[in-house]
Amino acid sequence: GVRVNQKGFDASSRKYDKNRIEVLRLMLAACCDPLFSPADEYNPLASRWLAVATAADAPNAICLFYSLVNTILGFDPSAYNSVSYSTGFGDNHVKVVELSAQTLCVLLD
Repeated sequence: GVRVNQKGFDASSRKYDKNRIEVLRLMLAACCDPLFSPADEYNPLASRWLAVATAADAPNAICLFYSLVNTILGFDPSAYNSVSYSTGFGDNHVKVVELSAQTLCVLLD
């Protein structure tokens, strides 16, 4: 994992949260592709994206799992007071945490 005190890591910097939100939304949409199929072809287990992402030999599966878990467990809701919400950074980071939890649930299901 990445330690907070490593050089170049700024925990207060949230300038990439919008990009993280878009990537997580894309992963959710790709892994839930059976939901976008016609009713007569619906098969909840037929997601090719989900099969690849959760395969035993997926090269980045462990990194993805730990990244999602660290994002979720590292969130401190008491640190986000009205000041951070008024700047707009709090809302984006809360959305990243919510989407990370949803993505983790989809991948573990």
